[in-house]
Amino acid sequence: MPILALLIVLIAAVLHAISNFLFKGGRDSSAFLWWAITVGALWYGAFVAAQSSFAMPLETWVVFIPSICAEVAYARLITYGYANGDLSQVYPIARGAPLLLIPLFGAVVLGERLPLFGYGGIALLMTGVYLVSLPALGDWMRPLRAAKHRPTRIALLAALMVTIYTLLDKVGVRYAPPMVYNWWVYATLALGYAPFVWSRAARATTVRELRLNWRRIVLASFATVGSYLAALTGLSMTAASYVGAVRASSVVMGALLGWLVLQEQLGALRVFAAGLMVAGLVVIAVA
Repeated sequence: MPILALLIVLIAAVLHAISNFLFKGGRDSSAFLWWAITVGALWYGAFVAAQSSFAMPLETWVVFIPSICAEVAYARLITYGYANGDLSQVYPIARGAPLLLIPLFGAVVLGERLPLFGYGGIALLMTGVYLVSLPALGDWMRPLRAAKHRPTRIALLAALMVTIYTLLDKVGVRYAPPMVYNWWVYATLALGYAPFVWSRAARATTVRELRLNWRRIVLASFATVGSYLAALTGLSMTAASYVGAVRASSVVMGALLGWLVLQEQLGALRVFAAGLMVAGLVVIAVA
């Protein structure tokens, strides 16, 4: 994997962990997410308008439309997961399961073939992600048994949506600049997610969320827009399997934030998992 692409996607991972930490800390995760996306679409749209046209070719729209449907579904699923489960469990599953799914679907749909070292690095990252989701080594079967619990099932569905939109976006940035494509993602995501937060039952909560958390919302808007722009730039430079794998390193950062700030459980096992993920990143870098 090109070193520049690796660094760009690592930046995406850091920003993604920060944005999800901020989402989890909101009074209402859905309302907070919508405001962050909408505020991001507004300021980022002004930036793009000063740089280039918003136009995208027809070939891009063919993959963009199903991609944004998967994005809306992911946003709804992940906020529901955060409302019913811990950040340090829901986030690793939602971002870690695509480590397996993206290479499989990427090989079938996009014809991506990685060197042996590349698959080895992804395997190390996948093992680290799995261990991050464990409370203790003796509970190594717990995430599999947890499939009967609703937050885990929601996180797995979110992971499927991540896989779908990542592969579609890989095709989309072949025809449109990542900067322009990114704005369309956030503009349409804000519109597509609006019905969930502006229904009669949720309207008061949505207004209250902005009033109480507007500073965190603005910060989250920069983190989430920057994260996706970096990820799209990485997709334009290297294989989707690599981008999905490196971006999943954000689960360690998310688990650390959950432990340090939200007082969620973290132990020596997750430190070991972090070491495996670092080793996986090094292997991917030299693959």
